[in-house]
Amino acid sequence: MAGEDPFPITAAQLSGNFCETLFYGMYLVTFCFCVHTLLITGSGREERWLRPYEIRWMMVGVAISLFAICTFDVAIGLLHNFHAFVKSSNPTNELLNIADWINIARSVNQVIAMILGDFVLIYRCWVVYGRRWLVIVPSLVLYLGGVSMACKLIEVEANPSTLRNISLNSSQILPWWIAFFAITAIQNTLTTSILVWRIWRVEKQSERYIHRSGSTAGNQPRHLRKVIRVIAESGAAYTLMVFSTFLVSVTKSNALYPTSDMTIQATGIAFNVILVRSSARRDQQFTVFDHNERTTMTEQRTGGSTTLGQIHFVPGQSAREQDVELNVKSVSVDKSSESQSDIYPNGITVTKSVIKS
Repeated sequence: MAGEDPFPITAAQLSGNFCETLFYGMYLVTFCFCVHTLLITGSGREERWLRPYEIRWMMVGVAISLFAICTFDVAIGLLHNFHAFVKSSNPTNELLNIADWINIARSVNQVIAMILGDFVLIYRCWVVYGRRWLVIVPSLVLYLGGVSMACKLIEVEANPSTLRNISLNSSQILPWWIAFFAITAIQNTLTTSILVWRIWRVEKQSERYIHRSGSTAGNQPRHLRKVIRVIAESGAAYTLMVFSTFLVSVTKSNALYPTSDMTIQATGIAFNVILVRSSARRDQQFTVFDHNERTTMTEQRTGGSTTLGQIHFVPGQSAREQDVELNVKSVSVDKSSESQSDIYPNGITVTKSVIKS
């Protein structure tokens, strides 16, 4: 029929629920690995549950929150279709009722999941840069802008003055959707780029230690390169989903529904994959690298005399930041410590410059 929407809201909701379910299956697989990383340490016979003080509770809270959001969204999406196609005599009107609690709840799920995922990505960047706030200021500004757009979006949908029989492509809602996804895409691209850049620099520093020590570890697996690949690929996949949702929003297509549904699950997948490759010990290594880098820069500026320092990772207590010891008289790296294997393989001695008074 002339003038009929080639992709009506009914088809968009059904395809969205199907695609989201497929992505949810992938999310569950990565969630199991994430739980293992968060709650279990060691391998083989040495595998054990982490003690309460060793658990990174903030990451556990985010993981549980994303699991609840992703699961809840799949469930109410199926419920919405059941109401529309089974209980209602007019599926289109049922699906277009923007005031319905399911429509509002799904929008809330969307923005909260993405806000949590973006928060973790920025947090990872902050940790990798030695907890320096200046590095993440641009990302934080964009992040707060995205939060503002998300709040306005929910306010418009829940406002009684908003027209009821409309879709997400209506002129009242669409501008806020476009702004939210555009800001999120830019912020993710920026944060992922500077995160990968930092890890690449740490890897290059590791290679210099290998060459200086005359080690034969040239064929050792490049652990940080694997980390770079994982973060870059997962971050790029998530950003691609966000950018795709932004594009279909601009075109005012009902494809916004399936792409946004998949983006919720992609947020959880990206979080799980990045967290699996971001252990507490690796966080300590980046902290030590930043300390060494600052110390070296200070020495170069002042031209002071130096002594060799020690970086020693205390095995068995890796979940706490204070387990990284920085001594200043001897040089020693515990070769048996699992924590050094990612940055300083084969027990390579690491020296750092410390200015004497």
